[in-house]
Amino acid sequence: MQRRRRTQQPAERGSGTMLILAVVIVLMLVAAVGAWFSSWLASGARARAVADVVAIAAAQAQRDGRPACPVAEQAAAANDAVLANCEVTTGWGEFIVDIAVDVEMRPQIAGAPQSAHAESRAGVVSDIP
Repeated sequence: MQRRRRTQQPAERGSGTMLILAVVIVLMLVAAVGAWFSSWLASGARARAVADVVAIAAAQAQRDGRPACPVAEQAAAANDAVLANCEVTTGWGEFIVDIAVDVEMRPQIAGAPQSAHAESRAGVVSDIP
């Protein structure tokens, strides 16, 4: 009986290790990009939520007879946002407060937008046409 020798081709040696390493690197890059993108989406959602909170705070202040825009600026600062615009429209016992805020994007990347912008509106209107 002859024994067969099992020989391995020298050119293929270690190729499985390199393939697994390449797959792991690609998976890590996909995970990093996914985490970055989801953080950006969360920053946009946070900007919309802050705009709503600031608009409601300003509308309540206006309803109570206080100036809306200074209250809006304080509410924006308390929520780590910058008040970009505040406009109050009044007439016949009704009012609308239009708010725009900017929230810092996280994480920040050079060459990409640095802030998320959102607008909101709140107020008292007796009859909507």
